[in-house]
Amino acid sequence: MEKYTYLLLNILTIALPFFWSFEKKIFFVRYWRGLFLGIAVMILVFVPWDVWFTSMQVWGFNERYITGIKIANLPIEEWLFFITVPYACTFLYETLNYYLPKSPLAGIQDKITAILIFVSFVLSIVFVDRIYTFTTFSLLSLFLIWHLLINRSNFLGQFYLLFVFVQIPFFFVNGALTGMFTDEPIVWYNNAENMGIRLITIPVDDVGYNMLMLLIVITVLEMFKVRILTGALKVT
Repeated sequence: MEKYTYLLLNILTIALPFFWSFEKKIFFVRYWRGLFLGIAVMILVFVPWDVWFTSMQVWGFNERYITGIKIANLPIEEWLFFITVPYACTFLYETLNYYLPKSPLAGIQDKITAILIFVSFVLSIVFVDRIYTFTTFSLLSLFLIWHLLINRSNFLGQFYLLFVFVQIPFFFVNGALTGMFTDEPIVWYNNAENMGIRLITIPVDDVGYNMLMLLIVITVLEMFKVRILTGALKVT
């Protein structure tokens, strides 16, 4: 049964959010098109990145905990990760929007974005010789600059609040992947290519990686919503 560990983790991650998606108040299914479009856009970035880093042994997968089915040298479970985690987190984002429609961080979102850009840029420079750190925080800083200066996104305060909330489930999911609850990690990391700092078993770099992943998905979803509001799309 060990070989189904990563698969089971994916199922547990998405199970409750999926079934609650049909709940009448939030009715998350109305945003499925925008969500899966966002996931598709994110996958276009993250899967080639994943394939590249796996081939370079920046990280890898423990055969003990995967089924062995692979596409482009990535376990099928890793492909599912890029669906289940964004799905669950975006569901939480819409739940937050429903119960707290105005983010308490809305008034300072630009300041938070500027700080994140600065921190990400500094980390990418300091760790320019660590490919995971450099790539993650370079891309994150560039995407945040686009949001701050070009897109002028008004949902970032809510996104940052969500990101604080999801650190608890992230901690358990990433912890499970990095060996917090198993004899060996499901996903291993080469510490020579990251900051070398761990939150118990989780590389700190994963915080930036996860932020970028979710921000891409939610950005596309928010663009989808704008098209609905302007009448460009009809959702029933």
